Amino acid sequence: MEKPSWTPIVLSGAIPREATDLLALLVMGIVALEASLAPVAPTVFSSRLWLSLLVVPPTCALASISTTTRRTREELALFAYGGPGWQILLRYFIRGAIIALVAFSPVLLQGFLRTTSILELVTTAVVLLFAGGLFYSMPSLRRIRSSSFVENYKS
Repeated sequence: MEKPSWTPIVLSGAIPREATDLLALLVMGIVALEASLAPVAPTVFSSRLWLSLLVVPPTCALASISTTTRRTREELALFAYGGPGWQILLRYFIRGAIIALVAFSPVLLQGFLRTTSILELVTTAVVLLFAGGLFYSMPSLRRIRSSSFVENYKS
């Protein structure tokens, strides 16, 4: 019998669909919209990149932490069906990356329209992707590695 693919499991949880995810998207989107509509002044080495680094990590971490009981049950179910921990982490990494990239799309679009250098635009997108994904998946990693999670899994 063929082992099922891990792709549907990862992608089914990668789309932001909870209220906390939408709230995080809204908060970061307002900050990004404000940054893109602000008057253009002499910037000190891509100040919008620094703004995103100040906003994305705590917002993504708070969005990830806020529904821990529901997520713990979901993670336990994935483990019970034989899913490894990296699948859970990959789900949350992709979800956090999507939230950060969509929320800061006004800044990326403005950089694209202003004919900013492609390197600066790609750097901003990559930083947003990794910051959002990393800080969204870190609380999940902490939950999976905790002793209480192991106790819930055994019972």
